[in-house]
Amino acid sequence: MNYPTSKQFIRLTNEGAHFSTVSHSETLDRKALQILLKLPQTPTLTQYLVLLKAVSNGPVFKHLMSLFSKGYLCAINHAIELTSQPLETSLPLILKQLSDENHCALADQEGFLLAHCGFNLNQAEQAAILAVEISGLQTKRLHNIQGVSSTDLSFISIIDDNGKSQLRFWPIHFNHQVLLLAIKGKPILENTSFIQLTWQLGQRYL
Repeated sequence: MNYPTSKQFIRLTNEGAHFSTVSHSETLDRKALQILLKLPQTPTLTQYLVLLKAVSNGPVFKHLMSLFSKGYLCAINHAIELTSQPLETSLPLILKQLSDENHCALADQEGFLLAHCGFNLNQAEQAAILAVEISGLQTKRLHNIQGVSSTDLSFISIIDDNGKSQLRFWPIHFNHQVLLLAIKGKPILENTSFIQLTWQLGQRYL
């Protein structure tokens, strides 16, 4: 495990990006990670420790080491700054990398389409509406779903006869705001594109 030095910068890992947006429930770790989603540039270790002090209820450096040991954070040698492009321009390029078929749509919890790629406009709007309906059912029946599946599900998939995912719906939480991904084909969420997505969205919704 590589811990940071004073000359390095702090960044979310993919696991950290998922944890920070997988639920609307407030935890100290989630608050600590969302600090990074609010910043337009990766902070230095010193800068992050100062910001972390506002949300930690104990020794700040101990909390930092805990976040590293859980795999939520990593240290990098150079600062990374978000693109200055508006979301309407940057999001489609990011969404394209989240599906092996390059088909993805992003909607808010009311079904308003925020961005899409691969789908035509009508398909993307239908996917957004379907995402909201399925998300509502998932939220309403979450206890039943977890009881049957014995897992804490964060997504629902529509699959074909061979068990291949055709359309997957993935909620992303920012406090009490929920955004919904509709992904056609195999989702590719374990990469830097998902980190970039949550970071870009965090600028607006946190």
